[in-house]
Amino acid sequence: MRNILLFFGLVILFSCNTNNSDSASSEDDTTFLPSEVIEPTNEIPAGVNKMIWSSGYDSVQKKVVLKQLRQVSPDTLTADNIINDINSSWVDVKLELVKASHDTLYVSIPESTTLTQNMGSSGAYNYIASVTYSLTELKGIKYVNYAFTEGDHLAPGTMTRSDFNK
Repeated sequence: MRNILLFFGLVILFSCNTNNSDSASSEDDTTFLPSEVIEPTNEIPAGVNKMIWSSGYDSVQKKVVLKQLRQVSPDTLTADNIINDINSSWVDVKLELVKASHDTLYVSIPESTTLTQNMGSSGAYNYIASVTYSLTELKGIKYVNYAFTEGDHLAPGTMTRSDFNK
């Protein structure tokens, strides 16, 4: 009798263990481990994220970290090219160049509801961090001024890389 109960207990235990790789994951499931190495490259295959920088959650450090996805030469970069790459990588949020002045790039997001209301705090933070890092790759640009309608998860303003080093 004891062996039968043990057998049924093991059957129940193993039958409850689901390891479905198709299940939806939360936004915090993205992890960047220090042991992962992404070799920066200038080649971008078609249909691939074209971002220069990406952010994600490091489960070891328990914080959001930024990672350079590809090396670029500031001498050959243009604001229009970087913004086009950003817009092709984040299809639900369209960034527009307003102007560059001294060490600041001015951009706008005319339709910001997806960013500020629908992506959650983590999604909005990851977007603004990776975009700020990517745009400050431009020669002489240290600040990015964002103009958009404030929402629950993000407010407009001027950002720099140091805003994301906390």
